Amino acid sequence: MNRRQFLIAGAAISVTAAAGLELGSRGFQSHWDALLAQLSALQHKELTSSGSWTPSQVFQHLTQSVLGSVQGYSEHKAAWFTHSIGPVALKAFKTAGAMLHPLDEAIPGMPALDAHMPTQQALQNLLQALTQFAQSSSLSPHFAYGVLDHQDYEAAHVMHIRQHLTQIQSS
Repeated sequence: MNRRQFLIAGAAISVTAAAGLELGSRGFQSHWDALLAQLSALQHKELTSSGSWTPSQVFQHLTQSVLGSVQGYSEHKAAWFTHSIGPVALKAFKTAGAMLHPLDEAIPGMPALDAHMPTQQALQNLLQALTQFAQSSSLSPHFAYGVLDHQDYEAAHVMHIRQHLTQIQSS
C-alpha cells in the first residue's frame, strides 16, 4: 500500500469507525465461523468475479496470504514499516471492522497466480489453508503488519477475505 492508498483507506476507515461499525478482538471469532460457512457454501457452484482476477486467482491469493501466516512470507516490508505504519493500519482496519486495499495487488515475493487452476481446486486449497492456520500454534510475522498474535491474524484474514469476496458472485 503506497502513501496515497494508505491515506485514502485511513479516511474511509475513520468514517466507518465513526458510524459505529467497530469490531473488538472477540467479534472476529463469530466472523471467522461465518466466513468458513460462506466459503464452504461456494463449493460446487459456478463463480464469477467483477474484478481483474478470476475467482480462482482470488482464492489462490487468499491461500498465499493464509499460508504466509503459518509458513512465512518470502518478502517483507522494511522493518520501519512493520514496526510503525503496518501495525497502525491493522489497528485502523480492526477498529473499522473492514480492510481496504487494492484487490489486484499481489503479495510481495509470492508465486504468480495460475490462471489455469480450476476455481474449485483453488477454493479447496483456501479452505485447507484456513484449517491449517486455525490449528497452528506458531505463526510467522506478517509481511506488512509485523508480529501478530493468533487473534490479530484471524482478524486480518477475516477482513482480507471478506473484502475479496465482495468481487465474487455465484450463479
